[in-house]
Amino acid sequence: MGIDIKDRQFRRVLVLATALAFGGMLGSLGVVGRDREGLHFSFHWSVPVLFAIGALLAVGFWRLIFRFDDGVSEDKSKRLWRAGAALLVVAFGCFLYPLRLVSPAKRMEVILGMSSALVVLSAFGWLIFKTIRWVEEASRAEEESVDSGEERKK
Repeated sequence: MGIDIKDRQFRRVLVLATALAFGGMLGSLGVVGRDREGLHFSFHWSVPVLFAIGALLAVGFWRLIFRFDDGVSEDKSKRLWRAGAALLVVAFGCFLYPLRLVSPAKRMEVILGMSSALVVLSAFGWLIFKTIRWVEEASRAEEESVDSGEERKK
């Protein structure tokens, strides 16, 4: 099954954007530190290493997804679930890692704010998921009604 040029270009943009985002997320962990005066930002040797690791993780994840073009198998599905779970753990780790820089007096406030953000983002994610499912079901029903209408004409 061939992939047309527009699909190939879209995939490149998708992989590149995700690699830059995930690399930037991991790379940013090496930039922030704490001293007597508070937070400070400085370049550290770990930034390019973390960036490269994040970018490679994102590229590998998309490669797993693109393997489904050849068909679905149980092995591919298990690999994708494991990779998705691993990326989720890494993302939560990146979300929680900066808590070490928050002073103990303010830590509970920050945890409460982060928990609120997690609830709101999860709710929006669920709404987007349900909207996509609704649109897919509606388009499938429309295609079926068009197909049955064409069969009646024959």
